[in-house]
Amino acid sequence: MLALPQRIDPSREGERMVIEAFRRLTPISSRLGPCLLALLLFTVAARADESPTATIRVSSATAGSSFGHLVEGVMTFRDQDILLTLHGVTGPAQSRGLVYGLVRPRDIEGFYKPSGDALRSSTGVTLRFDPPLQLGPDGLEIEVNAGMQPKQSRGSPGAGVQQ
Repeated sequence: MLALPQRIDPSREGERMVIEAFRRLTPISSRLGPCLLALLLFTVAARADESPTATIRVSSATAGSSFGHLVEGVMTFRDQDILLTLHGVTGPAQSRGLVYGLVRPRDIEGFYKPSGDALRSSTGVTLRFDPPLQLGPDGLEIEVNAGMQPKQSRGSPGAGVQQ
């Protein structure tokens, strides 16, 4: 504990007031310290146990066009498949991702920057891909495709594919 002077020169009244306030608060802070530490640890543990709100399957369905390297993915959110376009992937992609912090399907849209072993958007959505995606210097941008649902193959009559 900090040693404080017992007697203070009367000409240093402001200093005396600060020391008295510190003496009064010291017992409170010594009781609150462990409580605040426990609250902090509980919050960190709760975030670590947070379960994913969606998953993403990424395949190397790239479009080698003048627009750059585009990769498609399918996000499963509340039993609904949503088609995504991923911009900024620099190499072949065959990965699965876990999504954290997603409230609505459109919340997946935006720019993601590396943050530790994950990618984070400015809106608080976090992605973890396994294996990690190879990204360019600008990070990852995700767009929800207009139709939102991936195409369902119905086969062609006479092509040997039956429904």
